[in-house]
Amino acid sequence: MDLRIEEPQETELNMTPMIDIVFQLIIFFLLSLKFKTIDRRIESMLPDDRGLQSIPETPVDEQKIKFKVFRRELASPTNAYTLIKLDNAAQFRLPAGWKGRRLESADRVKQYDAVLATITESLRTRIATYGGMPDAVKGEIVAPPPHGGAVPHGDVVSLLNTFIDVGLMDVRFEGTANPLNKADSAARR
Repeated sequence: MDLRIEEPQETELNMTPMIDIVFQLIIFFLLSLKFKTIDRRIESMLPDDRGLQSIPETPVDEQKIKFKVFRRELASPTNAYTLIKLDNAAQFRLPAGWKGRRLESADRVKQYDAVLATITESLRTRIATYGGMPDAVKGEIVAPPPHGGAVPHGDVVSLLNTFIDVGLMDVRFEGTANPLNKADSAARR
């Protein structure tokens, strides 16, 4: 007798529910995962014989002496003069039409030097109000645009020399962004 054995049918697994469960597990682990935070504390051993030193709560104000330097013209460029303002409190005016030490008469040089001596005394007075310590004071020479750019180099250097005469060595300069072009430079001469 011939027995027939039926071949088993191929059975297939339905993968859709398994994929759904895997995705749900991935989402669950992603949402519940917590990363370890970085330990921001530094382990150190402090000396036993010293305590904590207090730090001043507010920094010490920087003591500044600020000169603003302008170029002013009277009737013509040949009568132009340099105006110097000390912290917007005092004003000094260098002689009009100044051409330089070598080109000026002895009387005009004395006038120029007298103004610089007055500026030097004002600086000494201002430093005395700050405790008389020039090292603790910072100087600043500012030539704000538009009239600051035309200040002659010699006037700025003379002002810098007054700072050096009183012992103020920490000086900052601030001027115009663009130098004078050739036409402006020729008109100022």
